[in-house]
Amino acid sequence: ISLLADSEEISVNETINLSFSADGVRKIDLDLCSLRSGPITPDAFDPCQQRGGIPADSPVSNVAKGMVVTSVLSGDEPLKYEHRDNRLRIYFPRASRADSRTTLSIAYHGVPGSGLLITSEESGDNVFFSDNWSNRARNWLATIDHISLKTPKTFSIIAPSHYQVISNGLLESQVDLPGNRRKTLWREDAAIPTWQFSLGAAPMAVHYLGAVRGVELSAWLSADNKSVDLQSVYTKTKSALEFFSDRIGPYAYQKLANVEAVGGRGAMEFANSIFYFGGDFGALDHEIAHQWFGNTVTEADWDDVWLSEGFATYLALLHTEHLKGRDAFLADLRRTRDGAVKYALANPNNTIVHKNISDGRVLYNAPQIYSGGAMVLHTLRGVMGDDKFWAALHLYYERHKGGHATTDDFRRAAEEVCRKSGDCTPDLSDLSWFFDQWVRRGGLPQVKGEWWYDPVKESVVVSFVQSQTQGFYRIPAEIVIETNSEDQTRSRNKSTVILDGATTTLKIPVDAEPADVRFDPDIWVPLVQTEFGRRAAPPSRN
Repeated sequence: ISLLADSEEISVNETINLSFSADGVRKIDLDLCSLRSGPITPDAFDPCQQRGGIPADSPVSNVAKGMVVTSVLSGDEPLKYEHRDNRLRIYFPRASRADSRTTLSIAYHGVPGSGLLITSEESGDNVFFSDNWSNRARNWLATIDHISLKTPKTFSIIAPSHYQVISNGLLESQVDLPGNRRKTLWREDAAIPTWQFSLGAAPMAVHYLGAVRGVELSAWLSADNKSVDLQSVYTKTKSALEFFSDRIGPYAYQKLANVEAVGGRGAMEFANSIFYFGGDFGALDHEIAHQWFGNTVTEADWDDVWLSEGFATYLALLHTEHLKGRDAFLADLRRTRDGAVKYALANPNNTIVHKNISDGRVLYNAPQIYSGGAMVLHTLRGVMGDDKFWAALHLYYERHKGGHATTDDFRRAAEEVCRKSGDCTPDLSDLSWFFDQWVRRGGLPQVKGEWWYDPVKESVVVSFVQSQTQGFYRIPAEIVIETNSEDQTRSRNKSTVILDGATTTLKIPVDAEPADVRFDPDIWVPLVQTEFGRRAAPPSRN
């Protein structure tokens, strides 16, 4: 890939190694945005129009942007090809044989409309940072631009010699060329999704922060950035890397670079080279969590994107609990819960697991995927207990690292952990009910509850009604009964209850009249809209 400081045009010579799994293959289709010579009908979800957002605030026509293919070779043999409507079709000279291999060499050039964001600095130099989510790598790479493809990759980038160049994997070489140019070679041996392919090229200051468990940490900052607290970045990165490694499994890559990027929004969790657009490292532990879930274990299709975003959101909360304690965790949990509940109530037909979503609309229900997905994991943790929950994450990771997984794969891992524990209840040995109601059903349960004290039976009576219209939920929750003793100290009695129908009434024995009764005070079932309080008067007796 050749980049120039004074031009937005890039030149690419791409090599693709193919292996055939079947006889008789005569052609291959690759995604590659075509050159646009005139206006077209704007489409916010066209990956060859998107720019700077998901989707873009407004679609752009990208006139004069796109790629022009100049040659396709197999070895020295030119191949027939067609490039139109953002698809590059390459014809093989003879039908494939199963288990055979071939190599394609594709040359093309042009100005990317998106995917590789090109921004002009005050100096007048262009800087380059990739932002491929979710299907925009095709703007600058000929590829099968879908999350279901994972492959190792090597980037050889020729850029001005005063630029630093970052990409996935390990730095293989840097060679100075005539004309103040430099060739930088990065090789990633792990299979990663196409959208994860990273490229950053700009004048940057590189800070190597040392190794943690054999993983080299670094920070790549704008050359004039003097405000970033590198010690804080190192400390939090080290803590997150150790925390997730200890509980989930070893980090899968050989480096971890935190990169200040420009041109996009938010942060992008590219494999082992995380881009923070605008230099805001606030989401650092969220993006590091993605290195396990999203990058190493990748959802098989975008319908299951919560396996990436919901997981990273909740793991960041758990890292907060590890660093700052339970109160800080619960404060962040409440904020996350509030956003998820608000969205679910306003959009009762949307579900966490999508229903055949198009690639360009992956995050149309982002609060549900991020926050709602995190709350589902929190409820699962409450149902399983800490040890089994972490064991489920570990088994799921170990079983699917380097590959793809689905929601059912995660469910099966949780069920297996439970069964092997020796104390698994029927509700946990088959978790279909749990995942069906929390990630495949829209809306959320709406529960009204009340309690009263029965002095004759020496018990607290709790009664609940589910009022949502989309069917009843099975809700495992805690009831906490607080009682004042003679010395005015307050004791807490905790009971687990199951709400599983239109109405649920339970009697809980107590030694004295309670001072208070609370429903789910530790927020183990956050995706419930609840009204709960003491009944003004107990029901009359006949």
